Amino acid sequence: MAFSRETIEAAWKRSGGKCECRRKTHNHPYVRCNKTLSFANRGKDGAWGAWEAHHITAVSSGGSDALSNCEILCMECHKNTGSYGR
Repeated sequence: MAFSRETIEAAWKRSGGKCECRRKTHNHPYVRCNKTLSFANRGKDGAWGAWEAHHITAVSSGGSDALSNCEILCMECHKNTGSYGR
């Protein structure tokens, strides 16, 4: 499944245009990655400010396409989740 445009826009607004990742395994424990992102560069790996909307809990594991299950991640953090390219 995929997030709706409305969900992605709401998550983007919530994020303030910055990566929301807080994963300890990504070397920013207890604080957000906070990398500045560019709305126009969603999914554009290699571009400055590239990012992706990411399911916190995968749909296959019972997650939904709701805003509460959506986080905005810079491309580096998105790749580090292990779900990049699936």
